[in-house]
Amino acid sequence: MRQPTGDWLRRFHLEHAGVRGVVARLDHSWREIVSHAPYPAPVAALLGETLAASALFAGNIKLSGSISLQLKSRGALSLVFAECSAEGELRGLARYDGEFDDARIEPRALGSDAVLAITIEGTEANARYQGLVPLEGESFSAAFESYFAQSEQLPTAIRITVGPQSCSGMLVQQIATSGGHAGRDATPEFERVSLMFRTLTDEELASLPPETLLRRLFAEDDVRLHLELPLRFGCRCSRERVARMLRTLGRDEVFASRLHDGVVEVECQFCNRQYRFDENELEALFAPRVEVEGPRTPQ
Repeated sequence: MRQPTGDWLRRFHLEHAGVRGVVARLDHSWREIVSHAPYPAPVAALLGETLAASALFAGNIKLSGSISLQLKSRGALSLVFAECSAEGELRGLARYDGEFDDARIEPRALGSDAVLAITIEGTEANARYQGLVPLEGESFSAAFESYFAQSEQLPTAIRITVGPQSCSGMLVQQIATSGGHAGRDATPEFERVSLMFRTLTDEELASLPPETLLRRLFAEDDVRLHLELPLRFGCRCSRERVARMLRTLGRDEVFASRLHDGVVEVECQFCNRQYRFDENELEALFAPRVEVEGPRTPQ
């Protein structure tokens, strides 16, 4: 079988079954993201699952900004964050404390207080939506399916696999009925599609081109495969964003964090880029802003 090459996302429709779907593969982007911190193998694998899910979710909705997934708990693994933009830019990180002996982390390992938060941020002002549900299920794919059942009320099936070099995912979902109403109960057509979807193996998902994969799974259906969206690592950090963050912290806290040479250093947690602000720059950052009055109109 062909080995994974590249990073991409493909949307598809089963025209007469009332089902839509997304298939995605993360190769270089995932390896770059996990290279930014010394993650234990199980944590890196979970970050890969969450990144693949963020790509699937981004491909499943009309998105003008970005969608992020957060797994949060009070345990040793306190946060897993993954985000995918409408342009296919991915970023992610995990925060943890301690060692992980198990080869794989399951949802119950995060504790009974663990939650899954899905945040959609549009490009327009105040265009933000967040859904929050308990993290439930025997696998994280099942937990992501549970989110759709509870929040979107749309029957959805998800499969994600993570290997040593790439992570891949696929989603199929029942299309809302005419008028935009969600279908709480699966239609016979979605049940049929879901049964075929459950025969998908990790090896097929990780290695087959999307055309071959869909043809093998849904040979009896009229499949419409949409154009590829390339995926890549992308960090939105900038000196301007860091400066705004420092202003938010306040002068006292920022000046108290100066190093011996009077410089404040800030490192981006997503890409490890460092930003340095010397004393003159800090003074300018917190200097009172003078409003310049324009010329008066003669009375």
